[in-house]
Amino acid sequence: MTTRRKRFFGLAATLLLCSCAVAADPAGPDFAQIKADFEVVDNGPVFIVAHRGCWTAAPENSVAALEACVRLGVRAVEIDVRLSKDRELIVFHDSTLKRMTNGQGYVYEFTLAELRGLRLMERDGTPSGQFHHRLLTDQPIATLAEVFEAARGRLLINLEIKTDPAFSYRAVLDAATELAVKMGVEDHVFWKIPATGRSANNDAPADGSYNRSDIKSMPYVFPIIWESKRPFELKLNDFAGAGLMGFELVASNIAYWPLVEGRLPGADRYRYMGIAVLPQWSGGLSDELALQNPGAAWGRLLDMGFDMIMTDRPEQLILFLESRGLR
Repeated sequence: MTTRRKRFFGLAATLLLCSCAVAADPAGPDFAQIKADFEVVDNGPVFIVAHRGCWTAAPENSVAALEACVRLGVRAVEIDVRLSKDRELIVFHDSTLKRMTNGQGYVYEFTLAELRGLRLMERDGTPSGQFHHRLLTDQPIATLAEVFEAARGRLLINLEIKTDPAFSYRAVLDAATELAVKMGVEDHVFWKIPATGRSANNDAPADGSYNRSDIKSMPYVFPIIWESKRPFELKLNDFAGAGLMGFELVASNIAYWPLVEGRLPGADRYRYMGIAVLPQWSGGLSDELALQNPGAAWGRLLDMGFDMIMTDRPEQLILFLESRGLR
């Protein structure tokens, strides 16, 4: 991912979309409208989902990265949650502290108080600037409660559950859903729920690993359908009658997604989120390609029926959507 993001900055000069043209609505977001738009599954408004927040403006997964998204006019962010040694929910992607903080070691080896004493590196923690230094910020590691509060009334959150040798998926998920209920933000979160394993050899139906009770009747659930030998249509049919609103689709080969008259099956019944962050997650239609030819990447995802795009480049995607009259 480091190499990919370095290439982004080299390609940015070739993109004819200027971030200075992006301006948020000075009146601020209307969360009731955000929810109403989100719940339109048949040709609904396109949602940008900022990967780990707007990390080009502030450290990834930080409260400041969420604030940057609000200023930009982005209405949904993807973040990662895991547990500290003392079972406190923190917003952090890696299992180790090295890339994103001035600390060392595994996250689960430290208490919340110890983790809060660290500071986050700028952006995604990779060297930047004229001398390619890793620059430390004044931003602490955020708790999930802080992120929920920062998002309240302003943002939707796509929450990814992170596991490690100390804490299982079930443990982190239960803690996160309990906190969402306690804080009254259930309607702010759409949950990533693994439907089947990532293995290309995984041909088993989703029934064995997906259970609607996993998320305790949370209103928005987005199972992840990964590419495998089992056809996409059969995997989609596993969820028939489950009352789901949408799915996150991940494939390295674009041919895994069968098209009917140019669109994904079920595009009139579900929201589909495409993951443009990496080419192996988006059938090659990634942010990297979009920085050279946005129509060939983001535009093609939209034409196929993806009405949600997770991206590391929300500013440029906003401007592309505006160019197509979609914002």
